[in-house]
Amino acid sequence: MKTKLLLLFLCLSIAGTGCKKKEKGAEYQGTEGAVNALQDTSRMEGQYKDVIAKDPKNYDAIVALGNLYFDTGQTEKSIEMYQKALELNPNDVNVRTDMGTMYRKMGNSDKAIEEFRKSTTINPKHEMSWYNLGTTLYYDKKDLRGAADAWEHLLNINPYYPDAEELKQIISQAKNPQPSEPKSPSSGWVK
Repeated sequence: MKTKLLLLFLCLSIAGTGCKKKEKGAEYQGTEGAVNALQDTSRMEGQYKDVIAKDPKNYDAIVALGNLYFDTGQTEKSIEMYQKALELNPNDVNVRTDMGTMYRKMGNSDKAIEEFRKSTTINPKHEMSWYNLGTTLYYDKKDLRGAADAWEHLLNINPYYPDAEELKQIISQAKNPQPSEPKSPSSGWVK
């Protein structure tokens, strides 16, 4: 209970800092705005680390710190925090999928695919895992059939997925590849 109250206080204090009254002419903050964002990120990182130092098994703080690293492009740090979170709750498909996304960002598509597949095994209806699995297979592995299978699973779960029409076209192309045109003498064959 004490940990949850501390985390609640932390979240409320972070949310409250973003509600400052704007002064006239302060729409563009330029460098100052970027510096403030970095300071806020550093402050949030410090607060999450403090919570984790007091309670090393505070799942919510570990995930939040992993998400902060995810959002700020700190790939290795986000993976490290997600691994810690998954030691506490190996069935969290959202964390596992985010970790897979970070592995893909690092260029380790095999590890990303492994994490997305684990997520789809744990929760066969997890849309983002199916989408990311298909994306990684399609773009990184050039596995059109595997991507089509993943996206077909996704569309069976949610036929109205935001990219549904594009995915249907790719699935159709993968299932019905067009044979290449045979070359004729007019296209450059030599007898």
